[in-house]
Amino acid sequence: MTFEIAAVLTILGVSLVLFVTEKLRMDVVALLVLATLAIMGLVDTTQALAGFSNPAVVTVWAMFVLSAGLSATGVADVIGRQVLKLAGKTEPRMILAIMLTAGGLSAFMNNIGVAALMLPVVMDIARKTGTPPSRLLMPMAYGSLLGGLTTLIGTPPNLVASNALEQAGYEPFSLFAFSPVGVPAMVAGALFVAFIGRHLLPSKMPEGMEAEPEGAGRKLQFEHDLEERRFQLRLSEGSPLDGVALKDAGLGPVLGLQVVGVARAGKYFSGLGGDFVLRAGDQMEVQGRVGEFEDFLNWKALEIATGEDVLQILSSQKVGLMTAQIAEGSDLVGLSVRESDFNCRFSAHILTVRRGGKVMRDGLADLEFAVGDVLLLNGKRDDLEPLEDDAGFTDAQLVSEEALKNVYPKSEMLMELVVPEDSRLVDRTLANSGLAEDLGLRVIGIVRRGEAVYFPSPDEVFRGGDQLLVHGRQRSIDMIGAVQSLELVEGEMEIPDGLHEEGYTEVTLAPKSSLVGKTLREVDFRRRYGLQVLSIWRGGRAFRSYLRNMKLEFGDALLLSGEREAVESLADDSDFLILSRSAYSETARNHPAKALVAAALMLAVVVPVLLGWLPIAIASVAGAALMVTAKCLTMEDAYKAIEWKSVFLIAGMIPLGTAMDSSGAAEWVAQGVAGVVEPFGFWGILVGLYLLTSVATTIVPTTALVLIMAPIAIGMANKTGMSPQLMMMAIAMAASASFTSPISHPANVLVMGPGGYRFIDYVKMGMLLALVVMLTVLPALALYFGAGR
Repeated sequence: MTFEIAAVLTILGVSLVLFVTEKLRMDVVALLVLATLAIMGLVDTTQALAGFSNPAVVTVWAMFVLSAGLSATGVADVIGRQVLKLAGKTEPRMILAIMLTAGGLSAFMNNIGVAALMLPVVMDIARKTGTPPSRLLMPMAYGSLLGGLTTLIGTPPNLVASNALEQAGYEPFSLFAFSPVGVPAMVAGALFVAFIGRHLLPSKMPEGMEAEPEGAGRKLQFEHDLEERRFQLRLSEGSPLDGVALKDAGLGPVLGLQVVGVARAGKYFSGLGGDFVLRAGDQMEVQGRVGEFEDFLNWKALEIATGEDVLQILSSQKVGLMTAQIAEGSDLVGLSVRESDFNCRFSAHILTVRRGGKVMRDGLADLEFAVGDVLLLNGKRDDLEPLEDDAGFTDAQLVSEEALKNVYPKSEMLMELVVPEDSRLVDRTLANSGLAEDLGLRVIGIVRRGEAVYFPSPDEVFRGGDQLLVHGRQRSIDMIGAVQSLELVEGEMEIPDGLHEEGYTEVTLAPKSSLVGKTLREVDFRRRYGLQVLSIWRGGRAFRSYLRNMKLEFGDALLLSGEREAVESLADDSDFLILSRSAYSETARNHPAKALVAAALMLAVVVPVLLGWLPIAIASVAGAALMVTAKCLTMEDAYKAIEWKSVFLIAGMIPLGTAMDSSGAAEWVAQGVAGVVEPFGFWGILVGLYLLTSVATTIVPTTALVLIMAPIAIGMANKTGMSPQLMMMAIAMAASASFTSPISHPANVLVMGPGGYRFIDYVKMGMLLALVVMLTVLPALALYFGAGR
């Protein structure tokens, strides 16, 4: 083994570890691979950057734009609906129609785009036929993946495999070269799921969802059990909340309550924004846990000390204060206090932040750190002293007791709070309690069963009956008192018929939603969209309380409430997919004239490639440009449609394939693999290569895997005398058949929430479907290329 071979294989091994562990984004890993190869001289500058002008890369991003044009103008939607009208009402027939329609569209469109497009359509079919969504959504996702196997442009791995052949000096694949193998695989997979695999799918019908005749009123897809969490509260005369805006009332932060509507003087107000002002006499319909509210009424906040007395008590317990300035280059810069997990990381509380001449005390949880910010920290002296040597801070020093007289004004105090036995705080850690971030209260000590935990760590768990020594401002205590002033009202609120149902709709997050990983609080959801999130359906269950701090995940189904105009506006919002088409106009996204233009442009791309007049890269770029020129979509939408992660992944990994080939690493590996499988003959080599790729695709991005396997497969073909086209198509097919887990392809994740699937559901169905596809693909490959070639 030469140094070059060892170096290339080491880079390959490190990149695989990074792909599996996900310590870095896969596109970042690819770019690091590119840079490392060039710096070590394993590829020259031209070879290192060749991926960005590679025909496969160009074709991939152009096809994303073409796919978006077909979706935006309603072409695929119309085709899908017309075909699905033939689905009937028997489950096998519906599954076949859904899978074949999704597969047919995926032959020319992005897989995840097809899945996103068909999701609302399939949900409508489920509702109208009384079929559990879980019986149809996974087949739809799998159908979109199977369709990608049928053409050169159906999925990026096919394009990459074809390009690898061309780079190695062999004839690349034509547009429909995959069809003789991919179409039988798609049909076999659809038949298997429709008649056998469907018995492995969960079949529980969500309560509240039943067969709905055409034209019937809108129904929810999932049982969110809202009525179980609904109760009424009244603002009494003289309540501290009289005249207070809803966002400042503290109902969400204190108890996780959401105000669904307010009855006032014979009128009912729904879809309330944070600026809605409460008035004495208002009767509020709220969503939350009534038991927690009743427990909260028993909370007592006993004043212990105020002003300088607080300082004396704290000083006696070795509690100190420190000022520290955020340094240039600190990793805290740009992060909010909440994102940095400051309390847990440094075991200190931030009392104030001074920026310029302004001192900030309120709303610190969402404040982003900036260079030069001066923090006033509160904590144990032993925990604060190490910060003096922390590179993230400058001028960190403990504050002398003589200088503390103005730190604790009379508006702040020490209090004692008793945690009820059934409180929501029981079994929660201090870090997750929300006392600091939501109420501005800092727990100084905990007394339980004769023992005292002074200045507890963020991981300290609350227990029923705990007596908390709390430091806070008068405003925090006033907030607790204001919530306790509300009166619980028995019975149900009388609301005009139809008013409630009018503002409901369900959505799921779109594949490229900007909301993924963010909380409702961070995006200021209610103010931004004019809608209220009542429930989040995730993993087969509904979450209805404390939603504001839940991080949204791809695949979540959200139940929204608000004005109909606000609901309808979501139809054109790229962050959401509406699960019930009846929630907005059926023609909202359809543009008949532009649909014809988009269809003609797609045809104009396919025909010249099929006739050999233009390379696929040139034809697809021309089609993408004309799609924008014809205003089928805007240039901004075109940029958004491109999966840049995939583009950079391919461009960054192509030089690795070049290095493996030029260094001899690919030949070295191919000889080793061939030595193991060659004794088993043609079928041993083919099956071994297919299985190796199929197993690896569960942990390595499919496109990167094809780029890694390509030089090895071509080397094995040269070694064994088998057809390079046969080997490359086998790799592409195995890599694209990503059925075995929800995270193996975004289309699988997309339907996980709306379908209420668990991880095991994908394993049970996916493994058998992968086996069926393999048993179809391998004989078809042998027949297509000939076992001896």
